[in-house]
Amino acid sequence: MTRETAPLVASAVSLTEAGADNLYSWGEGCLGWRLLEQDGLQLRQELMQPGTSETPHLHRRARQVFYVLEGELTLRMPEGTLRARPRQAIHVPPGRPHWVRNDGPGDLVFVLASSPSTAGDRIEVETDGWAPLPHDDANDKGDR
Repeated sequence: MTRETAPLVASAVSLTEAGADNLYSWGEGCLGWRLLEQDGLQLRQELMQPGTSETPHLHRRARQVFYVLEGELTLRMPEGTLRARPRQAIHVPPGRPHWVRNDGPGDLVFVLASSPSTAGDRIEVETDGWAPLPHDDANDKGDR
């Protein structure tokens, strides 16, 4: 790097931390932190307490990758359920209906990358015709 390019490189690089200034709430009492917000890419850290979920939806343009840091992520789709544990990722391509839930006993913490941005790209969907939840996956667990 030369002296002439140093200001350009410095202006393109930034450090972001999950904190009060980039905190938002979503779903049923879930929290998130906006780590990067650009037209072509979003990066967020999100926290879901046990028993929480978002609403079923899809994105027309955005693809998403959920990377689990803590807990277990349940991803419902019309054809069934996927679960991801720490150090596992789930890719959801554009146009795929999905529904993220925390059916586990502890907090779920994950990083969510979306490309392009999901701003204005969310369509709520109905779950009629989706594969039924397996019995051990039901929300009415009495051991929580």
